[in-house]
Amino acid sequence: MSSSPRRRPTTLGSELMPSSAVREQLQQAAQERITRLRERLERHRLGGALLSALPHIRYLTGFSGSSALLLVLREQVHFVTDDRYAEQVRQELFALEGLQVHISREPLKALAAALDGVSVLAFQPEYLSYGTLLEARRRFRPVRLRPLRQMVEPLIMQKYPAEIELMRRAAWIASKTFEAVLERIREGMSERELAAELSYLARQLGSEGDAFEPIVASGERGALPHGRASAKRVRAGELITMDFGCLVRGYSSDLTRTVVLGRASSEQRRVYQVVLQAQERAIGAVRPGVAARAVDAAAREWITAAGFGEYFRHSVGHGLGLSVHEPPALSPRAPARLRLQERTVVTIEPGIYLPGRFGIRIEDDLCVTTNGAELLTTATRELLSL
Repeated sequence: MSSSPRRRPTTLGSELMPSSAVREQLQQAAQERITRLRERLERHRLGGALLSALPHIRYLTGFSGSSALLLVLREQVHFVTDDRYAEQVRQELFALEGLQVHISREPLKALAAALDGVSVLAFQPEYLSYGTLLEARRRFRPVRLRPLRQMVEPLIMQKYPAEIELMRRAAWIASKTFEAVLERIREGMSERELAAELSYLARQLGSEGDAFEPIVASGERGALPHGRASAKRVRAGELITMDFGCLVRGYSSDLTRTVVLGRASSEQRRVYQVVLQAQERAIGAVRPGVAARAVDAAAREWITAAGFGEYFRHSVGHGLGLSVHEPPALSPRAPARLRLQERTVVTIEPGIYLPGRFGIRIEDDLCVTTNGAELLTTATRELLSL
């Protein structure tokens, strides 16, 4: 096992990049990713690409709205959205080389005129509805549309310093939110009330919103890995799992902690230590060049050796960015060629889920560094009794 990941100071106020510097670096990242996308299209002998995944469009343009398409050609980039977002476009879009902006309620029609000379156009089959595909075929005729899976994902696994700084801030907010909510947990409160406290406190600390719907699962409901907060009321002696994330300029954090209300039983403490030690082994495995599935194996083998292998029911982690789940998947099913790269931000979240009894998960965010990993989340990982 390698040495513990490096921590940065938790007082971030004076460390944050100026907003103008962040935007400048995000714009640079977008331009470089577009260049790499064009190189990939060239290798596949494609004349351009139609992007429909909104997080990918945001990576490449800065636009955070809920309706847009992006057409990347050899020399131009065509962005289209409708008139509800006209002012937002002026505020958010990066000054990209060759950028053409279209404001239209018929986005495919607006883009069709830009396709002169294009014979084959890639699209994202994972993110384009069948109905939109049929319309695109009709609007773009005689251009042929070809699916290209994982079109943008390889371009966004490595983060730029400004992106890492934003996620570091989001992780700090999540860590401080966890510390603050401990004072508000009381016997008899519902899981939904606790989820609302997490969301409220995170916003008070600077989060733009929830990175995803907070998960709060107590007692036997803790055996549900993605159990939504319910009307169930927490009781003394129960474990409570809280999984939530914060947003800073769209970039996510993802933190999970399990605490006990009252005094933990010997079994609860024993299982918690197995999960904590599994996480420490997975964190210790994180470094540039390591296979993604090897990180999963570091945790899974420990949990299996402790007799709980069948109760660890998900991958050990995933990538983070503008989406809370991004490549790389730290999964036993990950291809052997999928390896961690420096400046990739990932989560490590082993768990044990005992049906009808309780569940335990511990999750932290890390950035892969030259020699290992930097731990972005700062909340204690010890089992806390409230």
